[in-house]
Amino acid sequence: MFYGHNGTGKTTIGNYLQDPGDLIYSDCDVQPPNPDRELVVYNHIFIDNHFQESSQPGVFTLNEGNIEAENALLAAEAELKKLADQRQAEVDAGKALAATQKANREAFLDDLWALRKQHDSSDLKFCFTALNTKERLAEKVESLNLEPVSDTFETLALEAGELQSASDQERPVLPSFSFPERDVELSPLLEEAISGSNNSYLSEIINNLGNSDWIKQAFSFVDKSDDTCPFCQQKLQADFYEELGKVFDQTYQRRMEDLVALKDRYEAGAARLKAQYLRPDYQMPEFATSIAALEVLLLKNCRLLAEKLATPSVPVALESSTEILDSLNSLVKVEQDKTTAFNLKVKDKKTHLEKIKSRFWNCLRVASDSMLSRAKAVRDELDTQIKAKRQAIELIKSQAQEQKQIITENRAKITNIDQSIDSINASLSTLGLKGFLVVREEGDLPRYRLERPVQQQGVFKTLSEGEKTLISFLYFLEVCNGDLDSKSGKLKTNRVIVIDDPISSLSHNYVYDIASLIYRRVLSPKDRFKQVFILTHNLFFFHEMLKHLKKADDCSLFRITKAQYSSVVPMKATDVQNDYQSFWQAIKDAQAGRTSVSVIPNMMRNILEHYFNFVHRQDELAKALQELAEEDIEFKALYRYVNRESHSDAINLTDFGEIEPGHYVERFRQVFVRTGFEQHYEKMMA
Repeated sequence: MFYGHNGTGKTTIGNYLQDPGDLIYSDCDVQPPNPDRELVVYNHIFIDNHFQESSQPGVFTLNEGNIEAENALLAAEAELKKLADQRQAEVDAGKALAATQKANREAFLDDLWALRKQHDSSDLKFCFTALNTKERLAEKVESLNLEPVSDTFETLALEAGELQSASDQERPVLPSFSFPERDVELSPLLEEAISGSNNSYLSEIINNLGNSDWIKQAFSFVDKSDDTCPFCQQKLQADFYEELGKVFDQTYQRRMEDLVALKDRYEAGAARLKAQYLRPDYQMPEFATSIAALEVLLLKNCRLLAEKLATPSVPVALESSTEILDSLNSLVKVEQDKTTAFNLKVKDKKTHLEKIKSRFWNCLRVASDSMLSRAKAVRDELDTQIKAKRQAIELIKSQAQEQKQIITENRAKITNIDQSIDSINASLSTLGLKGFLVVREEGDLPRYRLERPVQQQGVFKTLSEGEKTLISFLYFLEVCNGDLDSKSGKLKTNRVIVIDDPISSLSHNYVYDIASLIYRRVLSPKDRFKQVFILTHNLFFFHEMLKHLKKADDCSLFRITKAQYSSVVPMKATDVQNDYQSFWQAIKDAQAGRTSVSVIPNMMRNILEHYFNFVHRQDELAKALQELAEEDIEFKALYRYVNRESHSDAINLTDFGEIEPGHYVERFRQVFVRTGFEQHYEKMMA
């Protein structure tokens, strides 16, 4: 039940429930949504729709008659209610499964997003362009086929980083190692024992002693004009040095020169190789072992060449550099291929980045396969269960349709509109309304019309506002408990009833009767309808309904107030006790911004009139008002409004200008202070 003054928004609530599809309610909704929900609303629209014509649609209700049909009807309604409960249970179970499925999906999306975040700060982040939501990322991964991959995220990131950081200039290709001087290593001259000729009588002794290398080296140091032996100091033969020179003839000299040439050439080639392999381009871990081996080999071979030159008669064998150089050039070839491939990519960077992206997604698909498989297994199982629930709901709907058909068939056998006519007329008589009745109108369609003894047409227009409200409400009660369609198969226990101010134009004499009718025809028994909304501004009716609602164990009370917008807040039955207290509550609501401040003057006037008339202190009230009006020019408008003696004042009595609640309430408090009733003010405003 909702209580609120006129203009707070009660009618809007009723209108919305009556026609939630209206465009002005496009931002509103009802929970839980149910397109089959049947609402019956009593408001001015109901009256206009049913009483603007001279007759009203007949209301079909059950009456006693065919016992067999009645029993079949009751059994079908009970079964239909049972099926409705079963359907709701299946729907709830389906919703729970759907919630589990949603949670499974969200967990999968979170796991996949966590995998994505690992690459947000890497050179592979460009692969996620336009995939800025969890759902888009999942759609991308789910669209990929699982394929074997040889790439890793690390190698792909390195490749992408190199390509993205590279300019449009191609990288130079790493040169191979070229060493044409390696033929020196195979020269026959190195294996030859180079010695003097046999054309001298000294040749034989020199060869026998094997010291030609020593004699050759010493020969350049002696004074050939001195005929004394540098060792034994004996006199040499006159042709000694000539004969010694014949030992080292021109052939020997040429071979020595060739040997020098081999040594110089090889050392130059070794120096060139060293300059090449010491360049930064070759300082890679995979090159280190081979370069170190090459350096040792070259040093060794150069040393052997120097030894050969020093002792040409001793054969030497150089170590071959072919294997080491071939190994180095194999490594160089790998780098050359990389550079060539990279240069090709630089020429078409966009295409190659797209290829990296494609390879990356294949890797991500492999990395996410376990979570994909796990989520899919859960989803498939839930899909199977949800499908089973849908099938169960469809089966229940089919069974319910069969019961509705049974209800329709049997209701047609025992329903008529005469029962409602008798009920309405009996209620009119009970309420003491004489002079008009509801009668059945003859015709093809079952309809009612109001009739006076001397008037059969346009009777509704001749009724008072109170009579119009009463007859329309009695008709509404029949609609609630009956059907406008004799073939309807819907359960009345699923209806939602809305009653908007049923006694707005009635005398207080009928408030008790209307409250009693609502309790007996709408609220009792408690399962007669699914839900009931009662909206009223009438405090007397509110209290009468509370007396009946004390018997109900599931009733909620709300108060509607309005400032700029309407507010609906829960309340207790003791929150609104009588009209006088409601005036005080209205002032407190305006002070708190829950209702419009424009109500303040009227509420203050009502309070002052009620209270000071009750305590017979009108003279003291008039004196206090006069004093406050003289002290405060802003209080004069309220003074004129409250003081009945000044109603003839030409000044607009309701023109209060901009009302400042705090100021008005304080001046209002002063009225009670100056009349000695400050304690009463404090109690009412507490």
